[in-house]
Amino acid sequence: MKNLVIAEFPARKDKVAEVKAAFESALGDTRAFEGCIGINVYFEEATSTFTAIQDWESFDHYDRYFNWRMESGLADLLDPLLDGGVQSMSVRKFENLGI
Repeated sequence: MKNLVIAEFPARKDKVAEVKAAFESALGDTRAFEGCIGINVYFEEATSTFTAIQDWESFDHYDRYFNWRMESGLADLLDPLLDGGVQSMSVRKFENLGI
C-alpha cells in the first residue's frame, strides 16, 4: 500500500442496512476517483461499525476525494444513519515508510 487511509463509520443499529446500501452505491465512484488505488469495506457486527480500508496515490488525492464527497452530499446522507452523526466518523492516515 502506498498511503493507507482507515475510515470508521459507527452505524446506528437500526440503520445498518441503509449504511451498507450507501456504501454499495458510492464505492464505484470512489474506486474511479483519481488517485484511488483500492478500497474495501468491512463490518464489525458487535459495534455496528463499517471500516473502509483505502489505498491512495497520495494524501492530496484522498483530501480532494474527501472534500468532493462532503460537497456532493454524502455527509448529509450519512448524518442521520451514523450513531452520533458524521461527527462520529473517524479518519486516520498512515504513510508507508517502505521499510
